[in-house]
Amino acid sequence: MADSALNAERPISTVHRQAGEVINRVILWAVFLTLSVICVYPMIWLFLNAFKSTNELFSASWALPETWRWENFTTAWGYGISRYLLNSVIVTVATVTTVLTLSSMAAYALVVMSFPAKAAIYMSILGGMILPPEVSLFPLFKVLAATDLYNTYFALILPNVAFHLPFTTFLIRSYMVGIPPDLREAALVEGASEGLVWRDIYMPLCRPILASAGLIAAMGVWNEFIFALTFVESDSVKTVTIGVMSFAVALRADYGIMMAGLALSILPILATFLILQRQFIGGLTQGAVK
Repeated sequence: MADSALNAERPISTVHRQAGEVINRVILWAVFLTLSVICVYPMIWLFLNAFKSTNELFSASWALPETWRWENFTTAWGYGISRYLLNSVIVTVATVTTVLTLSSMAAYALVVMSFPAKAAIYMSILGGMILPPEVSLFPLFKVLAATDLYNTYFALILPNVAFHLPFTTFLIRSYMVGIPPDLREAALVEGASEGLVWRDIYMPLCRPILASAGLIAAMGVWNEFIFALTFVESDSVKTVTIGVMSFAVALRADYGIMMAGLALSILPILATFLILQRQFIGGLTQGAVK
């Protein structure tokens, strides 16, 4: 009797466990779906209103456009968004390239080489993450003005490089620690220099974390505002974050074209993220495991 009662309880407990798993899965999916809608809907709203006239935007901002006004994008492009986008691309590409090069070199040296005060140097690099950019505005402004770099691309590239180096070095170093040191030793025995080992062995192996670190830096530089507001004043150098303000002033009340300009301003970094999202997630997860 006891065995039969035990056998009867087992299917019931299995059913309860499976039902609990299904409920948990449904709750998780509901939470993730809600968060996805919250994150994505503002962007959808922006792109929908970019195709509307000003009157239609205010009268039916939540509805689909009655007429898809593609000319809003060409008009916004002609008002100067193209110049601001080009400036942002130049600053972002130059900054990310420099940051990845210097950070990977620093991470390589910190991982494989032995030299005095290595731990102190690494801690000083990490200390750069503590310093907020706002506290450096006045001294940086004086330095840039004294060196004739004010109102140039370098006024945006150099500060961004300095403030993105610590975190990027931390990410790449955490990944490089997991690379077997035997690869370097074998290359050195064959006559390779440290520079060749870094370039031909470590850099290819670090592609996932380089993509992750580069994307993080690119998003930070593309959306940077305080340096662009303080260190440049000419339209020929303004990036898209600060140039959009001038764009809005020029348009005044034409909100449809303004929305189109805002949509154009986020397309490059959005496309970059969509292209690199797999490498971005893979690099961070592999670095965490290592």
